[in-house]
Amino acid sequence: MTDVVHLEEEEDDGDVYPPWNFTWVVRDRLAAMACPHRPAHLRFLAEQGICHLITLSPEKKPPAHLCDELSYYNVAVDEFEAPTIKQIEKFIEICRKCTKRGQAIGVHCRMGRGRTGVMAACYLMRFGGQCPERAVTTVRMSRPGSIETLDQEKIIHTYYDYMMGDNQTDLDCQ
Repeated sequence: MTDVVHLEEEEDDGDVYPPWNFTWVVRDRLAAMACPHRPAHLRFLAEQGICHLITLSPEKKPPAHLCDELSYYNVAVDEFEAPTIKQIEKFIEICRKCTKRGQAIGVHCRMGRGRTGVMAACYLMRFGGQCPERAVTTVRMSRPGSIETLDQEKIIHTYYDYMMGDNQTDLDCQ
């Protein structure tokens, strides 16, 4: 069997630099970005203290085998689609476990806008006590172009309603 060599692997020169559209949503807790498709991106994430990388894009995945310092999770959401409540809860549960351990998380989709923006807003509501409107505004201010479709925006409100009916949380909406 022949090994497939990806262009990104051939071009690995040992550099370290951030993936496109990288920002901290919550410093040292949650970072958002486009797909980290080069080894230099993965090294950058590890150097930033990110321990876990959540991939939302089934169409674009990082070369996980090139960086042992990161744990990888998949929550596959189709491009330009809104995640389901079940997918958001899977993301939140990963975040909850990592936060308890004091470990930073990175989340990405292909370009780091739509699906990533939705998850970042849901994170801000769940862990930061923000209302949907504030969470969306916060994400869009720090990550222009985030939350691309009306359905993506609607699921943030739906998730908030879901959380408010969930006895596991005591949110004081800010």
